Amino acid sequence: MELRNSANSKISLLSDKRDSVSSAENVQSNYETKVHQRRLIFIGALFAIVILVFGTQILLSQRAYSQTNQQVELNQEKLKKQQSTQKDLKVQLNQLQDTTYLEKYIRDKYMYTKPGEQVYNLPVNDTGVQK
Repeated sequence: MELRNSANSKISLLSDKRDSVSSAENVQSNYETKVHQRRLIFIGALFAIVILVFGTQILLSQRAYSQTNQQVELNQEKLKKQQSTQKDLKVQLNQLQDTTYLEKYIRDKYMYTKPGEQVYNLPVNDTGVQK
């Protein structure tokens, strides 16, 4: 037990040590809760920052992936067109190696004739067959 002196009195009061111990424990407990709260806030903020950074990285990589897929699809369409053009050109090349087709092609396209031959151009009616 402790003795307390009051300022004006010669009588000292006895106080229980348990009261001072419990108040010290309360101070210690309050300090610990404040420390725990600060640590929790710090860890929460750190976790939020990490989530934000990784989230943006995921979104950026997803966007780049979709753009790459669009470019691949576009290039595949171009490739198909080029392949069909190449196929048509190969067919035309094979036909041009045939002399009868070549003669017909030159006559139609460039209006060539054989010596002594007469060419008649007939009008073409595009509106339909007339009766």
